[in-house]
This record gives sequence, C-alpha cells and structure tokens, in this order.
Amino acid sequence: SLYVTVEDSAGKSATASDPALANTAAWTQWKIPLSSLTGVNLAKVKKLYVGLGDRTTPGAGGTGRIFIDDIQLTKP
Repeated sequence: SLYVTVEDSAGKSATASDPALANTAAWTQWKIPLSSLTGVNLAKVKKLYVGLGDRTTPGAGGTGRIFIDDIQLTKP
C-alpha cells in the first residue's frame, strides 16, 4: 500500500493510503482529499512521510522503484 502521513507542529498526524497504487506500472495521479487528514493542523505541517507497506509495522525486503513528483496542496 502506498501511504502519505502528514504531521503537524503539535505532533498530531493523519495517514491516507491507497493499496492499488503500489502495483500500478503507469504514472498515476493521486488526489488526496484534505478531509482524509482530519485532526492535523494543515497550516502548521512539520513533516510529510511517503512510503510503501504498513506504516505502523514496517518490514524489510521490498523491491522495486517508485517515482514521486509534484507534491502540492491546493484549496478545493
């Protein structure tokens, strides 16, 4: 599963994920609704994590390549 975790300056975080994107061979745009990041102060983002697998219990041994570009935040 491909995931994005946003953490604010107070240490609160929220994660959005999409299991299908991890196995997509073609470039794919992923639009994450801001409503899926509830509980985080998006005006005070401190960290952004992008990863594959299970964020809460990571494991070694994955292979492959992922390209990430054009991360942006826009008002709906």
